[in-house]
Amino acid sequence: MASRLVSRAAWLTSSRSMYENPYVKRFKAKNKVSPDYFKQSTGLTGLFVEEHPHRALSVVYGRILRALEKVPKDSAYRKYTEQVIRHRLNLVQTELDVLKLEQKIGMGQIEEVLQQAEYELEATRAIIESKAWEPLIEKAPTGQWAWPI
Repeated sequence: MASRLVSRAAWLTSSRSMYENPYVKRFKAKNKVSPDYFKQSTGLTGLFVEEHPHRALSVVYGRILRALEKVPKDSAYRKYTEQVIRHRLNLVQTELDVLKLEQKIGMGQIEEVLQQAEYELEATRAIIESKAWEPLIEKAPTGQWAWPI
């Protein structure tokens, strides 16, 4: 039995090279960019070029705005996040040039902005799940909210 397992493992490793690994193949496919696209790489490991950043950002910003509707209107998080997201969504809809859009947003490459938007969506969902706007169950200890310490 043990010899069959060893021989099977040897066959698997000998029959497949690193470049035939399904994990590597999946990310190589995701990394492909049209040859005529102005940017072939972000220069950042693990951050792939987004060929359609306007569409991707519009989708994520729309999801954030819909999620924010579940947060009370008087919540500071909703007010300020909604303000930033609406401003950026307006920029995405009005500025068609990706490089100019990057400059107007001022938060790095457009792929970084997209990643930040996805993180914000996750944060918004976490805030909704935790109901962070609700009052504390117990009174906070004296000095907990005092700053600077």
